Amino acid sequence: MTTNAEPRDLLGVAIPSLDPEAVYDVAVEDGVFTRIEPSGARGGGETELWPGYTETHAHVSLPANWDDTADDPRIVALQYVYHGVTHVVDMFGFPLVDDAWAAGRAASAVPYPELVHCGYAATAMTNAAGLTGHGVEFPAPVHMIATETDLEHAIRSNIDRGGTFLKVMFTDGTEQPDSPVKFSRLSRRVLEFTARIAADRGITAVIDCNTLQETRWAYECGFRLFAHTVRDRTLDAADWKEFEGARFVSTLAGLRPMIMTGDEFRAEYGREGFAETQDLRNLEFAQAIEKPYGIEFGCQETRTAALADMRRNALATLREGKLLIGTDSGNTGAYHGYSFLSELDLLRGDDASLEGALRHQATVGGRRYFDELSGDTSGAHPLRVGATATYNLHAPGRPLSALPLSTVIGGVPIDRRAVARAIAELRAAGTDRKEEL
Repeated sequence: MTTNAEPRDLLGVAIPSLDPEAVYDVAVEDGVFTRIEPSGARGGGETELWPGYTETHAHVSLPANWDDTADDPRIVALQYVYHGVTHVVDMFGFPLVDDAWAAGRAASAVPYPELVHCGYAATAMTNAAGLTGHGVEFPAPVHMIATETDLEHAIRSNIDRGGTFLKVMFTDGTEQPDSPVKFSRLSRRVLEFTARIAADRGITAVIDCNTLQETRWAYECGFRLFAHTVRDRTLDAADWKEFEGARFVSTLAGLRPMIMTGDEFRAEYGREGFAETQDLRNLEFAQAIEKPYGIEFGCQETRTAALADMRRNALATLREGKLLIGTDSGNTGAYHGYSFLSELDLLRGDDASLEGALRHQATVGGRRYFDELSGDTSGAHPLRVGATATYNLHAPGRPLSALPLSTVIGGVPIDRRAVARAIAELRAAGTDRKEEL
């Protein structure tokens, strides 16, 4: 592969999502692809060009750090860009930080990732046992709905705030059979009119379920996009037949920190990119961990089993091309950008044969989902003449969790060292947002 000093023309690159056997010559002008032409057969070892990563399940406004602080949205944007994540789906509470994100983007010399969000999520009312709907426990507003009027208000309010899809919080928080109920849950009647009204308004609806039974109810009511894979059992062939056309988001990285040992934390935080983009107090905290939080809170076995079920179910949907790669970042220990690459490794495990499919779903599949939630249902491939030149270059044979060789957004190459300096400067300026949230 050869490039210009500023990577515009790319000669002899592989583009596996277009043709895994060919190499291509690629030209970019004024930030868009002007030529993508096959120029020969792959010989092996070529640099691979893929679309930028799409994070399909994030929470920009939630505190990922172990001291319960949320990073400034300007830092979050740069964390994503550093790791090659160019498109972000925010599933909860983005309007809370919208102004800061917009101001940072306007002032930034570094391109921001594109972002689409739902506004504020919809959840259940408080029930007779005093349990609130999932989402109320977080430091961001939610809409609590019980009637069609409540939902209509939530939809109008979210649209006014720039939301383009509906996020419904349905789970009662159980993870495995006989694990405790944590939250109230929407009734079937509310699920039915929520799915119907969203469809009538032409609004895509995404629902948060944990268990097979919750997923069944939601599917029967008309939902087809699930914010997590099922975590209370591994689904068999008969189960999967019930969910034709459904898609699921992986989110292993958001669940795993509760059960990690100190050694696992130190290994997880030791990859390239952590020290450059994350608050190093998290590493100091991990070094002092003596036993997993799952043991302390009595959920080590159920959480471990839930993660295993989620991974097996995710891989089943991967085989059908129905898996979306997301992390639940913003939850404690799941970091924006960094944990997306962790998610790929968690899904891969020891099976190298999964790498191509995972990379495809993390890029082409995720980007099409992003476009769909933005209102574009064309399904166009992101690597095409006339499309914005946003992509990553990868060295073949490197781990899925490795940083891309380079990232380009809108034809602009990203200087990772400059991004790391910008993050450090923002932290030094005092960007802890705990008080603001």
